[in-house]
Amino acid sequence: MAQQPKPSPEPPRFPEAPASARIWKSLTTGKEYRVWTSNSHLYAEWVNIPPAAAGQGASIRIECRRIDGKYLGTSQNHLPCETTENGKRVTNFCRVTSKIEFNPLEATRMTGRAETAHRFDCASCTLLETGWMNFEWVPKEPSAVGSKR
Repeated sequence: MAQQPKPSPEPPRFPEAPASARIWKSLTTGKEYRVWTSNSHLYAEWVNIPPAAAGQGASIRIECRRIDGKYLGTSQNHLPCETTENGKRVTNFCRVTSKIEFNPLEATRMTGRAETAHRFDCASCTLLETGWMNFEWVPKEPSAVGSKR
């Protein structure tokens, strides 16, 4: 069995979601995100985190700024990554920042692309090779359709 997870640095500060935030589901990954906009910013945070990972602080927090109709920014990822050290399985929790872009927002869907890891070193929490993956999010509940985000 894996040893105790290695601690990682404290996460960057992230604003609290307002009551008006809506839940959107990624058709690409199945992850659900609480999403809201404020002034020229878009924020999203992963909410359907598996309980074991949530208990160890797993998170994905997205912050983007509106530029020419799109939202461009970063995703702060704090996720488990399994590796082997001295012949034993170890789960590291790695903090990795990746790029993300949202196309102009629509009432019934959000599309864009996110930087993804093609090769990642779990022992050092280092991205070795990245690429881009398109995504599509839809409102989780029909009541979110057509509402102002």
